[in-house]
Amino acid sequence: MTKPKTQSIDYAKRDLAIHEVQENFLVDLGKNAAHTRMKIVEKVFLRCQDPVALTWAEHGELVTVLGDIRARDGLLRKLHDEPKSRVATQGHLVRELEQAQEVSVACLATVIAGIAWLDGDGALAAGMVARGLAADSSYSLAQLLDIALRHNVPSYIWSQSLEAVSYEACIAGAA
Repeated sequence: MTKPKTQSIDYAKRDLAIHEVQENFLVDLGKNAAHTRMKIVEKVFLRCQDPVALTWAEHGELVTVLGDIRARDGLLRKLHDEPKSRVATQGHLVRELEQAQEVSVACLATVIAGIAWLDGDGALAAGMVARGLAADSSYSLAQLLDIALRHNVPSYIWSQSLEAVSYEACIAGAA
């Protein structure tokens, strides 16, 4: 029996797409930061509900959202508020983690961990936190989740803290 071929990653196309999305994001942030963050978070959130694999441009939008703390926290708040959206989003994040630039691994793995923890999958959460910390030991959300998981803090504590901050406040940087 032969092994199925794995899809090769066109790193040049991936990197170009990410670069273009991030440059446009930075330009738009200078015009209206809150609006820019809300717009891209909404776009990524909705796109992650579609099971079709992301294009490189959509991958770029995803890693741009997760790489911007305020946008990432806004996405986490949306995922908290809409639990039915988590499975589809987590599926995309896992696929994108496997083809991500090293600089995006910590945020992708940590958000997967956060979703898993909210949904009661402590083993997956711990594994993804470890992966995130291996990629970037200084990634603060991974450090926080690691502490919570090692001390058996129930996920409802994080859930309550997410509830305490509105989506708009996350986007503004209050979380």
